[in-house]
Amino acid sequence: MTHAKSCPERRSRVFRPSLLLALLLSAAPGELLRAQEEPDCVAVDQETPPPSPAGTVSAEPPPLPAEPGLGARVGVAAALKDEAKRYGRDAVALVKAPLSWNKKQWVKTGGAVIILGGLILADQDIDRAAQRQRSPFLNHVSSWTAPLGSEYGFAISGGMLGAGLLFHHENLRDTGREAIEAGFLAFLLDQFVLKRAFGRERIEDSGGRTVFVPGSSHDSFPSGHTTEAFAVASVIATRSKGWPIPIIAYAAAALVAMDRINTRDHFASDVVAGAFLGTAVGRFLVRRHGEEKAGVLSKASLDIVPIPHGLAARIS
Repeated sequence: MTHAKSCPERRSRVFRPSLLLALLLSAAPGELLRAQEEPDCVAVDQETPPPSPAGTVSAEPPPLPAEPGLGARVGVAAALKDEAKRYGRDAVALVKAPLSWNKKQWVKTGGAVIILGGLILADQDIDRAAQRQRSPFLNHVSSWTAPLGSEYGFAISGGMLGAGLLFHHENLRDTGREAIEAGFLAFLLDQFVLKRAFGRERIEDSGGRTVFVPGSSHDSFPSGHTTEAFAVASVIATRSKGWPIPIIAYAAAALVAMDRINTRDHFASDVVAGAFLGTAVGRFLVRRHGEEKAGVLSKASLDIVPIPHGLAARIS
């Protein structure tokens, strides 16, 4: 029973600094750059006052010196305010999106619900099969890849944003910015809406049985780590050209999902629900912010070329 209590606490400790870093890093990059380039104090049409006659005192006191760094701080504060407004607008649009879905989108949603329903019925069998295959090697892999669904996910997103700013690469910058936002919004939707609504007990708490207690503090469905991993991966994949980078991104996210099953932190249906949720949020944000920018993050392509005595794959 300690697992159910300790896991939210560990996740809170991980995400608190990560979310603060996300908000700082995701401030509108253009505003940050302009704030860094602007001087702290700029004189506009300032004329030199004539010297006062001897024995007289000037009626106007001398101007106070500008506080160092004031212009930069004002610019950053304005950028953070604009970014918060963007998050709010996107969150509202995300919640209202089902109201404008077409038939095809509702069919896809229905298919996802059917898949999840089937997995819930098979969760116990999948759990037993996964534990039969469990090994020290898989446990070691899980310890390295699971953070991709938490602090590593934010670090990768922030790294792309920082690299885009440093090298003036607009799409790389925006990819990092959207990945941070996707992870943040998906986390809020998963942690404070869906988990509370379903209230599914974790495997150790339920003894491997499927138990839903809606409105409770049980937080197994959907998987938060998987949601975060697929939110970041879907942004990277959607904004990439070709298939090498999308495959790498989704493969890394899939490793996180399998690790959560291997360590018995989640049922199979939990991680699949997280994958659906994270992917939906990430793709929604990229398309909302402009599909015309998609496809220029990477121009990498993979070709099969002949070599002596066989074939080889070449990435260009």
